[in-house]
Amino acid sequence: MDKKYNLSEAAEELGLTRQGLYYWIKKGWVTPKRDYKGHPVFTDADLEKIKAWKDKIVER
Repeated sequence: MDKKYNLSEAAEELGLTRQGLYYWIKKGWVTPKRDYKGHPVFTDADLEKIKAWKDKIVER
């Protein structure tokens, strides 16, 4: 089973601020899963996809 990350933990793993990751969510660039309270939750697989996407846009 994948580890689950909250917004702060995911941002740290991605090298972003919490606010930066929240901005990406609001813009629709990142779509997290939600826990039973409606808070964003990320898995290892989600973070890998986001890292790959982030690397693509930084290359430009």
